[in-house]
Amino acid sequence: SGPALGRKPKNGPSSEEKQVAKQDTGERNAIEGKFGEGKRKYGLGCIRARLAKTSESVITLQLLVMNLERRLRVLFCLIFTMLSRRRLALNFG
Repeated sequence: SGPALGRKPKNGPSSEEKQVAKQDTGERNAIEGKFGEGKRKYGLGCIRARLAKTSESVITLQLLVMNLERRLRVLFCLIFTMLSRRRLALNFG
């Protein structure tokens, strides 16, 4: 996706084209945001490996850590929610 090449149409973009462009922008923003988080929080911008294969391995490991940390965060929230509900049930039960 992206801007159409060539001369612009006289009528301008149709509503369907605007919708597709908006959806593409949203998807691209989510991906760019995740890369920004990786650079800022996980040091993806500081990789100084010399070989392409080594750089690829380091990036893959960083993305794995990002995914594992997210799953751990979701699991922690689930456990915390279950414990807080149990505590409320004991207090009011």
